[in-house]
Amino acid sequence: MDPRDEIRSRVDIVDFIGESLQLKPAGGGSFKAVCPFHMEKTPSFYVSREKQIWHCFGCGVGGDVFSFVMQMEGMDFSEALRTLAKRVGVEIPRYSSTQSNENEILVRVNEFAAACFQKILADSPAAAEARDYVERRGITPELLEKFGIGFAPEAWDTLAGFLNKKSVPAKEAERAGLLLPRRSGSGHIDRFRNRLMIPLRDVRGQTVGFTGRLMPGAKEDSGPKYLNSPETPIYHKSELLFGLDLAKKAIKLEKSVVVVEGNLDVVASHKAGVENVVASSGTALTEQQLDLLKRLTETLIFSFDQDAAGFNAAQRGIRLARQKGFQIKVALLPPEAGKDPDEAVQKDPEIWRRTVAKTIPVMEYLIDRATRGQDLSRVEVKRAVGDLLLPELAIIPNIIEREHWLQSVADLLRTDLSGLRQEISKPALAARQSALASKSQSTPIPPIKPVKKNRIDLAGELILGILLHSPKLQEIIWPRLKLDTWPEGELRELYSFLNSGYTYNRFLPELGPNYFDWVIGVAKNQSSGTLAPLIEKLGMQGETHASELNAEQIRVELEAQLKILEDNFRDTRRKIIEAEIRRAEARGDKEAVSKLMREYQELR
Repeated sequence: MDPRDEIRSRVDIVDFIGESLQLKPAGGGSFKAVCPFHMEKTPSFYVSREKQIWHCFGCGVGGDVFSFVMQMEGMDFSEALRTLAKRVGVEIPRYSSTQSNENEILVRVNEFAAACFQKILADSPAAAEARDYVERRGITPELLEKFGIGFAPEAWDTLAGFLNKKSVPAKEAERAGLLLPRRSGSGHIDRFRNRLMIPLRDVRGQTVGFTGRLMPGAKEDSGPKYLNSPETPIYHKSELLFGLDLAKKAIKLEKSVVVVEGNLDVVASHKAGVENVVASSGTALTEQQLDLLKRLTETLIFSFDQDAAGFNAAQRGIRLARQKGFQIKVALLPPEAGKDPDEAVQKDPEIWRRTVAKTIPVMEYLIDRATRGQDLSRVEVKRAVGDLLLPELAIIPNIIEREHWLQSVADLLRTDLSGLRQEISKPALAARQSALASKSQSTPIPPIKPVKKNRIDLAGELILGILLHSPKLQEIIWPRLKLDTWPEGELRELYSFLNSGYTYNRFLPELGPNYFDWVIGVAKNQSSGTLAPLIEKLGMQGETHASELNAEQIRVELEAQLKILEDNFRDTRRKIIEAEIRRAEARGDKEAVSKLMREYQELR
């Protein structure tokens, strides 16, 4: 069996896509979700278990499980093939581009380095202090294994030596961000030394980089407390969220994601049983990171360190998330819990569990933060608080929610509510909002403009969709619609293609439920494969439409759509005949006029 077909037979597309998107039943065995490939509020992304395909009726993209991986992960086909083959245990010959080969090499180098660091932490005498350190922090052996945590000793070339024994070229390790060229002489040295090593994994669980936490008591010139891998072809800080590979299932189950600052906060959260958690690494969430989370949930729960720096770092990401339509809440640690989730869990895991379970809306947090300890009887203080809060109020899209918080701020500032409403609508405030948006580096996604279709195209699509989904109804369609009934275009081309299959094979009774797969297979081998995407789209459309109707209603609907095409054909043909009659009369050709009149009467 071809590896592609074997993979398709082992991967159920609904289960697979359901790991990345929130799928909801759409009837008839289909499922729907908000499309991850364009901005929308109403779900137009459908997945068919019967046909093993997906299609978005909003942006028009669709295909099989390979197409989904390629779109979702930005892969080419060979990368998607290898990813799925690895998942289901299918051996494949090497289909790959030069770039994907290079990226795969860098991943393998990083994963070998992670295994080395783990081995050193577990067994090396040089890691004795590191083992004491992780024990003091309450990081269990299970957590060390789960997150792949290891240790880089203080020596200059420990990892370089391991890589050399493994015959890994030093240049490849340098490109992976693991080694540095010596400042003098030849050779390479380790980038990470005397650090607890935490692998950075992408959403698929591949090690693409590291965070190295400097050991306590290190020399002053040892570098920053946390040292990340540099940007490489496989590691881009703006696109990675620490812990997302382990959090995906929990995020979907809890319908929310907790965003913390540090990687060790994520490790501690797992110790406390809170697994729907990712780390932003102390920076503002980027658009790419938010798009990853949007596929899994609509609710973000932010946890900030007690100091102001944590909130300030996250503020731009919060604004961008609000513009993207996320529901945002805040998890506030009590003062006695420590400054972050890691410290809270070390004191008592129950503190962190209670904190995550009892969140507050982000506007409540912002209002409290802006007014805490302020003398609101002073006009200059009121003005300063207003300058902080009004831009935040203005970007709330829901009018009911906006009015609620406007009322709260008006009460606090003892200001007329209608005056605040006018204030947030002023051009000056709009300019401030624009400035905030540019600071957040947001690039709004333009809404998809649906292509307007006339009733003839809509009828044709529905007829073909029903035909593909319910092949038994072909017996009604083929005798009624001649090829000339269809206007020129891709629908007519598809009808001709399907009609030829019917002509040569009649109803294809031996295919039964495999009719759609047969049609797709033939289409991909003929007509240069150009009809296959249209077949997938219309097949999905037919399935979703049929899920809302019973068998008799489908027949009634089909009759109505057939009549639209037939009436359109007659109307078009009559206009053509009228023009031909006028020309025949001008020529004095009575025989032609008589013949055309008979055809005209028949059409009536």
